[in-house]
Amino acid sequence: MDGIREQLVIKPRTPEDRVKKILLTLSGIPASGILLGIISAVNPNSLLIELGVLASIAMLWGGWYLGTRMNLEYEYTVVGQELSIDKIFNKRSRKPLCSLNLRRVETFYASEKPADGSTVIEACGEGDRYTLIYDDGTYGRTSLVFTPDERTLEAMKPYLPRAI
Repeated sequence: MDGIREQLVIKPRTPEDRVKKILLTLSGIPASGILLGIISAVNPNSLLIELGVLASIAMLWGGWYLGTRMNLEYEYTVVGQELSIDKIFNKRSRKPLCSLNLRRVETFYASEKPADGSTVIEACGEGDRYTLIYDDGTYGRTSLVFTPDERTLEAMKPYLPRAI
């Protein structure tokens, strides 16, 4: 039976990420105020006011929701010779980033210098960065920059080509 190894990596938050999160979260306040101001100026005694309040609540919730989607984690999964990486948003939804056969890897090295002219997928957390270059059917030559721990590297090692 093939071995299974999973690793969860939290993306570190930068000051720019914190500012973006605050701006996204607070952007609903002026948008909802402008909407309510326009509606009350047009017709203050109508059903539009009630719909405007509902729309304002939806705008506030949307700003909060988009702000929380900036809490990112990456899950590396090695099952036999397959490596897959998923992006997890605020511990509630996930999006597959890539999936590849480790036997088809062209280059694997400990560094963050992706190959020139390749599509770059970055799924990094804290720690040493590794770059894995492979040929993706959709994106062509692809560089994957990620931060596996020692146990994940050991799970990958038997399936990487011997020339690497």
